[in-house]
Amino acid sequence: MTKRAELEAALAQAEAAWRKASEAFDRAHAERVKANAEWESAEANRRTRTDDRRRQGTIWDQALTDRRKAAADRRKTDAARDKANADWDRARAARDDARAAWEKARAALDVLNRTDKKP
Repeated sequence: MTKRAELEAALAQAEAAWRKASEAFDRAHAERVKANAEWESAEANRRTRTDDRRRQGTIWDQALTDRRKAAADRRKTDAARDKANADWDRARAARDDARAAWEKARAALDVLNRTDKKP
């Protein structure tokens, strides 16, 4: 294979890797949006449950159970949100790496094109 063919193949491979990384980034972004919505919902539920817990005549056992359930729900949504954010960060870094590889391959091909055009 000639140098040009090798560089064009590397460029095509880098572009395919970038597309794949971009799709993974889009999926991670969608999961992040979903996790943030769930977290906001849990926070909104936490604020509305405060009034219910302090209602007159509430049995303490039921109130404490409700509190523990609310706290567990918040911990689960916090963990899901943190995981989604970490996945998004990794996907973004992978996409940036793929873009850098594509730019490097493009630059090498451009250098070859410039040297071929010189007499």
